[in-house]
Amino acid sequence: RPVLWTSSAILFAHESEPVIVGRAFPSSKQFLLQPSAVGNSPSGSYEPPSILSVSLDENWLFAYFPGRQVPGVGCFWRAHRSDNWDIVESISFARGRGVVSAMWLGHAREWVTDTGRNTSRLPPLGPAMLSSLPALVLITQNLQVQLCYVRSSAQESKVTTVSCSLSKHDEARDTGGATSNLDSPPGSESRSCTHAAIGLGYNETAILVATRSRAKVIPLESSYVPLGLDEAPDLSAHFHDVHFAESTDWESWAQEPNIELCEVRLGFDGFRTCKFSMVHVPPLNTNISLVLSTIPLPPLRCSAHPLSSLMFCPGDLQHLTTTESSSGSLMTKMYLCLSLIDFGKSDSTIPKSELVVFGFYKRERVPPHANISEWVRLLTFSETLAFILPRHRSSRANTVIAGSLSTQGPAISSKRNALAKVPSGSITVLQLPSLDAHSDWGSEPLIMGWSESSYGYPPLSVALSPNAVLLCAVSQSTLTASRLTVHSMPKKLQKDVSGRTTTEPHPISDYVSALVLAVRSKRTISDVAHQLSLSSVSVQQVESVLCEVLETLESHDDGLRDVWFHEFLGTLLEVYRLKGERMQKKFEKEDFRIRWKTIQDLCSVMACHSAFEDCMDGDSVGLDNIWPLVVLSTWFMEFLEELMRECILLGDSREGLREEVAGASLIFPSIHPILLNLLSLDALVKLRTTVRDVKQFYDQLKSLDPNGENGAISKNALLDTVDTSGINLETLDSLLTRISKRVEGFNAADVRRSIAACNPVPKVYPLLWEIAQTISKSNAVEKSRLFIKPLEFVSEIGKVRKTSETFDEGQDIVSKGILLRRRPTQGCVRCGGKTQQHEVGPRGDGSVPGSFSFQWQAWGRRWSTRCICGGRWVGLD
Repeated sequence: RPVLWTSSAILFAHESEPVIVGRAFPSSKQFLLQPSAVGNSPSGSYEPPSILSVSLDENWLFAYFPGRQVPGVGCFWRAHRSDNWDIVESISFARGRGVVSAMWLGHAREWVTDTGRNTSRLPPLGPAMLSSLPALVLITQNLQVQLCYVRSSAQESKVTTVSCSLSKHDEARDTGGATSNLDSPPGSESRSCTHAAIGLGYNETAILVATRSRAKVIPLESSYVPLGLDEAPDLSAHFHDVHFAESTDWESWAQEPNIELCEVRLGFDGFRTCKFSMVHVPPLNTNISLVLSTIPLPPLRCSAHPLSSLMFCPGDLQHLTTTESSSGSLMTKMYLCLSLIDFGKSDSTIPKSELVVFGFYKRERVPPHANISEWVRLLTFSETLAFILPRHRSSRANTVIAGSLSTQGPAISSKRNALAKVPSGSITVLQLPSLDAHSDWGSEPLIMGWSESSYGYPPLSVALSPNAVLLCAVSQSTLTASRLTVHSMPKKLQKDVSGRTTTEPHPISDYVSALVLAVRSKRTISDVAHQLSLSSVSVQQVESVLCEVLETLESHDDGLRDVWFHEFLGTLLEVYRLKGERMQKKFEKEDFRIRWKTIQDLCSVMACHSAFEDCMDGDSVGLDNIWPLVVLSTWFMEFLEELMRECILLGDSREGLREEVAGASLIFPSIHPILLNLLSLDALVKLRTTVRDVKQFYDQLKSLDPNGENGAISKNALLDTVDTSGINLETLDSLLTRISKRVEGFNAADVRRSIAACNPVPKVYPLLWEIAQTISKSNAVEKSRLFIKPLEFVSEIGKVRKTSETFDEGQDIVSKGILLRRRPTQGCVRCGGKTQQHEVGPRGDGSVPGSFSFQWQAWGRRWSTRCICGGRWVGLD
């Protein structure tokens, strides 16, 4: 029962039906995926999916559904939303030719941190692929490797496959047609692949494939050969070979002890990914776009015990193994980890596990096809090994994560039918190739639920969370139902003053590294936010973690501050929103709501500025973009009014107390977080540029002679909004420029702590009070118009507003327009904002009236997959 943990949900196979179950994390919302090729078949035709594989960008999903009495089906989905995948195509696999292993190619360069939290990117993993050509490698039961890639066009997406044999030198070329898996009967194969692993190395263009097979049972009718009496051969030699085989156990005789290896190479447009090849076939077609070739390698000899897991781990380029031989240096390209189970010779024997590691090296002075593979280390566990996973994401070292089950029975709770969460094993981080416990990492207990009516079953399959701080395990709770549990991952150990590692894990160090890598990689932080929102983590610890993340990002700035700062704002929003939802007291919930709402408004200001940038036609705004920009400008003026009101209230309320500002914590018990827009230099720059955008747009409309009623309405709407706001945009622009120079010279550490807390800290109160007084005494704000609106004097205005609320569903988080009823709406999983922007067509049939230009549509497509805060969209019923 495979399981995947994506950025938006946990995907796993249904217990008995051919269905993929998706469960959003950390919420409990579920959705189902079932292709029409499986759903339209008679009941019981297919088993639950045995293979699940998602591409690294999480845009593509592959699942294989084994057939019971029919051919199996492999299905391709493309992500439409976080909870919605569109089926693209299905391909059939004959019985005996099903999929054993799958892996998507085109891995992006991964971000890692060292002990000093310096971030860097690892080299490319695996062969270089075209970004416009998603490619999937499949290993089938008949020892074939298939390369499936998706050709997308404006009309449709088509899956094309190229297949080669793993047991012999082979080469295949893509001729534009689809390879059928049903061409010939599979009865001719003498072996069936039971386990397979696909290995990719850093800066390595070749792909390694490891397989373990077993002999097929030959039907009697297919082995009968009619012979005459005179032609009867002597079969004693054959019977002698069978009875005196190396192993007398029939299971060992059926399951081969060898691990077969094969090197797979591929190329595009006639250009191979490597200069060397043992097979050369003259090109038959000048339009060939893909070449796939296989080169079998010498097999690996291992134990004949049942194999429970087979996995490749890429070797780290910073860890070289040198040798004094004349062949030059050896570099570990990758490791192959095998988990074997020894059940013993009696039913009372406790199963034991063996973890075997093979290292793969490539010599520099010989052709690449002369790869050598040698056995490195074998480790025998006194406990049963439950699972192994690749190295920890935040660790540079060659590591593997191992989960073992204790052989001692747990102490069950005495309460009747009470579920007891009992440690039944441990999760540890092992070094490669020594297989010793890593000295920098602790261990975590492996928890299984036990009760009088339900026994604890070991994990059937596991998956790491996107940032490797949690582990999801699927176990069988009854004969038919399965249980989904989430476990904590091992944490880094603390170091004392002398630098020696202690036995106590560091409470927040792992979260800092995980968040830094997530921001750099633009990856979801839902798993880290879940951990920080727990009641066991205090608010002070959360603020400390986020402050260290910001400090780390600023100390290693690479000129892309605008990119990672926006991602960091989304991190702040998600953490504080989830933390506030789990608070018990009402005033605490309101405090966190104001915090994350401040960040959401800052993201909206950034999106508003980007809209003006994209819709500019020379030095002015294109006429087709007037209506949507009027709506955005109206929202921005309302936000600006709220900001100015808070400044005036702060500046005027403390008039004459300037000499007492030193006791800031006593004088200013609370300052609204919205003033962070005047404290953060990044936010201040975006605020000032957006003020200029709206002022320029205002001047353009003021001098414009409107054509028709629609143009007059849009012009008057913006002019009235700006003129009645009580804010002089031109004066405010110059005032914000002076404030920026004042903020630049302030203590960066205090500003950083305020941004990380989404709340000004007491040490910045004097600066904010000074800024507030400067704005309050300037000519940029007319206080009477700012605080008293003409609409408030109309007695029936309250009834009008209440009536209008029945016709809409709120405000669009992207366009700031009205959300219409009975229209498809999407919601952001991070900030909770809603949008109908995806419904806007070229005729303007969206939530904002008027016709739209291609510039506005291009800006809207920015947010087709992500919200302005960086969160993903989900469908709302």
